[in-house]
Order: sequence, then structure tokens, then C-alpha cells
Amino acid sequence: MSDMDSSKKFSWIPGIIRHDYLRKLIALCFALLVWWKVSMQIGIEEIIRNVPVNIVTDEKTAILDEGVKYVDLTVRGRSQKRLNLLSPNDFKMEIHIGENSYVPGKPISFNIMKTASMSKPFGVNVTKITPDIQTFRFDRKIVREMPVNAKFTGITSEDYACGEVRLIPDKVMVSGPESVVSMFARVNTEPIYLDQKTVEDFEYAVKISEPGNKVVVTPQKVSAHVEIYKKFDTRTFTGLPVSVLNLPGSGLNIRKISPSNVDVTVNGVKSSIEVMNGSEISAFVDATPVKSTGTCKLKVQCHPSIPEIKISSISPAELEIEITGEK
Repeated sequence: MSDMDSSKKFSWIPGIIRHDYLRKLIALCFALLVWWKVSMQIGIEEIIRNVPVNIVTDEKTAILDEGVKYVDLTVRGRSQKRLNLLSPNDFKMEIHIGENSYVPGKPISFNIMKTASMSKPFGVNVTKITPDIQTFRFDRKIVREMPVNAKFTGITSEDYACGEVRLIPDKVMVSGPESVVSMFARVNTEPIYLDQKTVEDFEYAVKISEPGNKVVVTPQKVSAHVEIYKKFDTRTFTGLPVSVLNLPGSGLNIRKISPSNVDVTVNGVKSSIEVMNGSEISAFVDATPVKSTGTCKLKVQCHPSIPEIKISSISPAELEIEITGEK
């Protein structure tokens, strides 16, 4: 295409623009840039309150303070309407902490404006952060295996007690700041509830109680297998009188029982034994086998009137009975 044809093609563009247009285009771009910069500097200001500043650490670092701090941002823009629509969620601020950028437990102060990476809406400038200095403490993160201890609240009835407790698993992994995790050697469950109605073994999924700030326990629950047993006691009643049942016929008579009293040892539910006085036990001999006069030995038998009570021993176990003819 000839120069004449090319000039005819752009003849509709005014000569003042067409002549040396590239330099004029560059100058226009610079003018727009300067205009935008000046307009931002002399624009409208607004304060956005409670914007979160998040602390991002690597897997070997734990933060001892709260992982989020809140600041107020003074922002500038050209449109008041646009600024009125802004919220804290429109801004993202993060401070990244590496393993070698701190001394464990020692406070570190950060200039938020200079240190934090910031994401903000286009056309909005942040001119001030309040407070502009934030302080944090960091520590090394460690992981340890620890045994689990079962904790209980409440009580069973006086006749029952809590026996063996098995936890599955009986050990958990505990991770967190070294200065915190090193303070304890075991973790506890949240309280396992007992009451007057707890009369048999049970299984319960219970959470692990949080052992400290910034500490994570894995798994967070264990299965508790709890044994409940009846409380038994033993007691001996001395000098209980012995009676004779089924007196022999055919003119025979019981003349003497030696000894006439026995000592009886019983066992059973503790609460029942504690209120006994001995009258609840009937000691006797059965004279049915006696058919003639003379001396014989009969076995002592006892019958408790309380179902929960069992006879453990009788002393003496046999009595000497003297039988005579009827007078």
C-alpha cells in the first residue's frame, strides 16, 4: 500500500492528533497516571474498623498469643459511595513467620504496614494502620504421646462402687507449644457422670479435656469401659441363741443343749449389714432324726431374714444334745 493510500485511510483523524501521534499517546498516558495519583492523594478518607491481621506459621512453629489481631485501617479513595460499601472482609492481612525468625517465648514486635502482606480492593489505598505495632510470642511445636486418666463426677449409691476402668485407646498424641506441653505428663477425660442409678457396667464415649492453651489432642475422644460392682462386707454376731425345731416324739425330751449359743459370721451388701443387730438371724438345730435317749450331735443351721445376707460360718458348727425320757 502506498503512502498516499495510507494517508487517505487516516484522513478522518484531525491533523493535530495524527501528526507525531505516538509521542502524544505516551504523554496522554503519563497525564492519566499523574491524574490518578493526585486524585488518590486528595481523595476521600474513611476508617475501616476491626480488620483482622492473621499470623501464618510453618508446621514447626506455634504462636503463644491469639493468632488473630484486629486493627483499624484508614483508607483513601475517590468515591464516598465506594468507601461506604467497604467492610473488614474486603481486606486480607497476613504476617508469615518462619522457624528461624523468632526466639522461643521472647516477644517480637511487628510494624504491620511494613511487615504484613495485604490484599485490598482496587482503587483503595491504606494510609494508616492503628495500632501500627503488634507484639507476638512464638515457640517450637512438639508432639508427644501421653496416657489418659479417667475423671469422674457424682457418686453411686452406698451399695455400689466403681471398679476397673479401661480406656480405648489409653494413650493419645498431644501437640502444641513446647513450653506448654512440657508442663504435664498425662491428659484427663472430661468428667464421667455417676449417680444413684448407676448399678451395672457401662461403656461411654468421652472427650479428652483440653490440657492447655494452644494444645491439640488426637484423637479427641476415647471409649471408657467402666466396671460397677456391689460393695460387700463381713460381720460376726456372737452369742446368738439356738432353738430346737421338730422336737422328737415317743416320750423323748430335750434336756440340755451345749453350748446354747453360737457365733455367726455373715457377708452381704454393706448397707444392710451395717444396720443389723443379730435378731435378723435365726439359729436352730433340727431334732427330727432323734429316735432314742442319750447324747447326740446335731448340725447348727441359720436362716437370715434379709435376702442380701449370706451365712459365711457358724461356730461351733455342731451342738451336743442330751435326750431323756419324758417325765
